[in-house]
Amino acid sequence: MKVSVDVYTKDIKAGTEAFQAALAAGATDVRIQSNEDWETKQFEHLNLMFEVDHSNAVMNILDAGPFVKDSSDL
Repeated sequence: MKVSVDVYTKDIKAGTEAFQAALAAGATDVRIQSNEDWETKQFEHLNLMFEVDHSNAVMNILDAGPFVKDSSDL
């Protein structure tokens, strides 16, 4: 079964590595977006989104890494 993944991280390296892993794993609609503070324009977090089979190995990377489902949990 395909699932939609939408996770957040402040770790740029982990975020870009998960992005590359998702592409390599055959995920679809893979997107990564940076978010900044409106007033200070300082980096806040990355948002990684894609669709993949729920049993794909890339899901283990997300479970083991510094990713959260809600940006307010960062």
